[in-house]
Amino acid sequence: MWDSEYGCAPFISKTVDIAADILVRLRSNLCLWTAPPEYSGKERPRKHGNKFKLNEPDSWEQATQSIQLNDPKLGLVRVRLWENLHFRKTAARPMSLIRVERLDAQGNLRVSKPLWLAWVGEQMPPVSAVWLLYLRRFSVDHWYRFLKQRLHWTLPKLSTPKALTSNKMSSLITTNNLLYRQNNQQRRFHFIFWISLRDFHN
Repeated sequence: MWDSEYGCAPFISKTVDIAADILVRLRSNLCLWTAPPEYSGKERPRKHGNKFKLNEPDSWEQATQSIQLNDPKLGLVRVRLWENLHFRKTAARPMSLIRVERLDAQGNLRVSKPLWLAWVGEQMPPVSAVWLLYLRRFSVDHWYRFLKQRLHWTLPKLSTPKALTSNKMSSLITTNNLLYRQNNQQRRFHFIFWISLRDFHN
């Protein structure tokens, strides 16, 4: 999960060899491109199709999928999906584009600024679930901030991999113990510990 500062062609290009799925937020003023039409056999094959400007609905093509659902916290939500879009400089790496809108009871936009997301990877989760993954970013950001500012995770200057690993695991265990003590919720403890182990192995 990445914030909008990473929603750009250089980031997509530099992560091409990393075996990981990417869910990244996009700025609403970006321009993407659809897949090119089939090669006609004349001249040079095209790399791009039509422009898809996120802030110009007239440039959008028909969505691949569109659903509405009632979220317990956010209320009525509409999620639309477009497939096979790309940045101009990363034509060889297609993305799935997701637009999330909060609606009122009449179906009008409740929040003027929708959430734009892009999925880059293998099998994307269902449209009804993939956008919910990005909501976890808020807690993950605060978790990293707590590690760095309160536990001084990045402060020690360690000279060996063993010492670095020991310091990292000590910070992770301390964080989990504090969360478990304060919240006394076993399921939250498991969730944070899963994130910790995933980052540790990475």
